[in-house]
Amino acid sequence: MRRLVLGIALLAVVTAAASSLSIAAPRDPIDQPIDKRSGFFDFMSFQEDLLSGSGGPGRGTIAGTACSTSVSTQPADFTGNFLLNCDNPGTISIRNETTIAVNPTNANNIIAGSHRYLLTTTGGFLNFHVIAVAYVTKDGGSTWTTVHPPLGSWEFTGDPVLSFDADGRAYYFNIADHEGQGGSFTGPSVIAQRSDDGGTTWTQPATVARGVGAISNGPTAVIVFNDKEWGTADANPSSPFKNNVYVTWTRFLFLQQSYIESPIFFSKSTDGGATWSEGKEISGSSAALCTKQINSAGGATRCDENQFSQPVVGPDGAIYVTYLNEQNPASTDFRDQVLMVKSTDGGESWSAPVAVSGILHDGSNDYPLNTDGRQRLTGCAYRVNAAGALALGPGKLYYVYTENNGTNTVTQTDIMVVSSTDSGASWSSAIKVNASAKDQVYPWAAVTSDGRLRVGYVDHERTGPAGESCVYGYSLSTATAPGATTFTNQALETGLSIASNSRWFSKNTRFIGDYTNVAAGPDGSVWADWTDLRHDITAFGITRKGQDAVAEKVGP
Repeated sequence: MRRLVLGIALLAVVTAAASSLSIAAPRDPIDQPIDKRSGFFDFMSFQEDLLSGSGGPGRGTIAGTACSTSVSTQPADFTGNFLLNCDNPGTISIRNETTIAVNPTNANNIIAGSHRYLLTTTGGFLNFHVIAVAYVTKDGGSTWTTVHPPLGSWEFTGDPVLSFDADGRAYYFNIADHEGQGGSFTGPSVIAQRSDDGGTTWTQPATVARGVGAISNGPTAVIVFNDKEWGTADANPSSPFKNNVYVTWTRFLFLQQSYIESPIFFSKSTDGGATWSEGKEISGSSAALCTKQINSAGGATRCDENQFSQPVVGPDGAIYVTYLNEQNPASTDFRDQVLMVKSTDGGESWSAPVAVSGILHDGSNDYPLNTDGRQRLTGCAYRVNAAGALALGPGKLYYVYTENNGTNTVTQTDIMVVSSTDSGASWSSAIKVNASAKDQVYPWAAVTSDGRLRVGYVDHERTGPAGESCVYGYSLSTATAPGATTFTNQALETGLSIASNSRWFSKNTRFIGDYTNVAAGPDGSVWADWTDLRHDITAFGITRKGQDAVAEKVGP
């Protein structure tokens, strides 16, 4: 079955039986004609990860405190890269799903982010708490401080996204929910926070869009499940909407646990993130693009089966939003297409959707599946998806994404790029960023001040230890000239990630996050961060690879 990825990597509940700990990867929505629903409905049935077989929740809010690391004190196996995270005594931490942003007014101020899983034992239970944290440097990466933005009334946060505005104010976007010991998830809400001091302190969360209902094994009348938000600030000095802040997200709607729709919604703030406009649906309708319908109650041509939206703002203030959609009438097996909508008036009105790229080979029969029934790579178990990133350069838009050009038994996933020179009205044919025959996934893109496109991605063009089936590094491809779509490639990691010897989410890990990130600096640099599995940790008597947040800088 085709799966739209639920990016909220919040919580797996396990009972402590120390010698055999295995944490379940977060589930995602099932996308099929009969039963398209959020994976959180499967939450209480993670039997493969109930260690003693006795079941029972072990959730709880575990406080995380600030701590710091530096390139001079980080473990030797990270030499040549920046280890972003530091761990507190008494807890075991897991880091994944990374984001990063560079202050346009200060190239030495970088903020990265990720999920932070905090684990402690209480009696016979393992308490498990997940929040999104920030890693802050103000000296160009020599030292990093882990900052825990306040949760307000929320208990769990995830899907971290960072952005700066033109004046150097930082914004942190997440989805958040309520969950207590033995309780049930509420429908996640979209939240936003601001920092006026480069990431050291953050405002209390402002609610952008509120979820509705509670997620449990029993039927629920209505659930609004907000997922996979992405946010950006208009950092263009010449824009008429300078410093506006924009968020898009997928609004999943369920009735008695049956999938109804998942359109893309939009909200904006004109007061620095303090208040937000009422969410509006922007994914539009198209008789040419969106004629397949699971539920046509909202209109026979409505583009309402979507995921992975991303807003980008041009120098004139135009907002471009791309997203994956599954309703192309020519598609089979729930293959995606990439669509885009555009606003030229600060988000008040929106164009009809246009096709950025046609049918992607990411359907229900295009990949092997892991033990969770998720799409994976050959030899690996971590879940993969086609989603990529939109980037804007001088006079040109780019979209990068993942395509499986192999088979559903032997994958060959490539990073593809399409481009537009007419503000997104039409798009080029797709070309490969890297001609490697090995798998490459989780791309992100940025255009540096020299006008060149930079694409970062998880790259399996590596030779690992004997007996390991899933080994990766992180690569950056750089356009050979401004506007060019030919590339040179370089490895950024200084140590290999051994995903088939993981301590978390089973030995061949089923989860490393649903995206990585790259960001351009005002000095012409580009920063990238990713989930890294190079470092041995010992947890509950077992030594294997942990999950860390790692970054690297290229240029200027």
